[in-house]
Amino acid sequence: MFFTKLLRWLLGWVRLDAEGGFPERLLNLLARDEVAFWDVRRSGETLSLCCPARSYRRLRRPARKAGMRLRVRQRHGAPFFLRRYRARPGLAVGLLAFFVVLQLFAQRTWVVEVRGNEAVPTDEILAVMEKLGVQEGKDLGNLDIPTLQLQALHELPDLAWCTVNLKGSVAYVEVTERIPTPELSNADEPSNIKAARDGRIVRIETYTGQALVKAGDAVAQGMLLVSGVVESSAGPVFRRSQARILAETERLLEVSIPLEETLLLPTGQEILRPSLRLFTLEIPLFTDGPIEGQTALSVTRHTLTAGEIHLPVSIINRRYARLEPVAVTRTPEEAAALAAERLAEKVGKELAAAEIIDRKESGRLENGCYILSGEYRCIEEIGMEEQLRIENQTAEGTQK
Repeated sequence: MFFTKLLRWLLGWVRLDAEGGFPERLLNLLARDEVAFWDVRRSGETLSLCCPARSYRRLRRPARKAGMRLRVRQRHGAPFFLRRYRARPGLAVGLLAFFVVLQLFAQRTWVVEVRGNEAVPTDEILAVMEKLGVQEGKDLGNLDIPTLQLQALHELPDLAWCTVNLKGSVAYVEVTERIPTPELSNADEPSNIKAARDGRIVRIETYTGQALVKAGDAVAQGMLLVSGVVESSAGPVFRRSQARILAETERLLEVSIPLEETLLLPTGQEILRPSLRLFTLEIPLFTDGPIEGQTALSVTRHTLTAGEIHLPVSIINRRYARLEPVAVTRTPEEAAALAAERLAEKVGKELAAAEIIDRKESGRLENGCYILSGEYRCIEEIGMEEQLRIENQTAEGTQK
């Protein structure tokens, strides 16, 4: 039924009214002459029917014999549509160009979407895919998936599996991230535990190996705390040392803030450089020349979407904020406040795993700078494992 309607639309058809005379005789004559018609309706003395546009002239003779007058009421189909716009050739050219472009675009990848990643950044995966030929605007019909998988896994060692599925104009990069293998204790790899820094032992819990220090002992950085060489009646036994060693340590952190310095600060003037991106083609939407001077760049991208699908058309706005050197002068109070903020950030970063039991902070002015120093007494893990190298059943290395 659909194809019948499509064929009628392509060839064109008309609905006409026949009035007066003998409607039944007209229908019989049309059937005898094998003139196609359909959708016959009768209202009073008027007979309405449809026929192909090219058959309209063949209806005139049977209508005269039946004593009826014909009048075209409606015209439908491609011939009448094109005749209506025959004085506008640009419309036909534009329509043809539209279908040509649509056909070309249908053979290209519009969107590359990554699925299944959490720890590995999407941008990193897309960069590798682009390097391997999977990107917007590419024809991926002849893509060698097995080879691409091997190359992608080589470039992205944090992935355990990777493939590309094509659905229409969208390329879905499906990935599975590698699960880190936990470090397992291996008695065949003997080791020592040494001090990572100076301190006084507060608590030691030895699981394997031979402890050489006890709570209350002072230790220096690099000192042997737990030995992987355990003496027995059968002679020395080599083991992997495992222990939890907490020590009281002293840490010194310091920050310096100048009272006078020159900084590059934004002037408030901003230059916008928009561009239109179609697949991999980027078209500038500005006519200005190069930007001189120092600037800070920020980039935003607005992608055209259809529902949840990102189309390969976007506007990229590059904003250049002008910078100029500005002499900044701080009072000692302002420098002290900034130093306290910087020192707190440093403590949070470097002493994150330590328990601070006492702190002493002091500031001073020296050579045009405000220097804030912090002395911290901490309880922290100081054990540092070091593997033993064994040759001919002897442990090489100094047992300290």
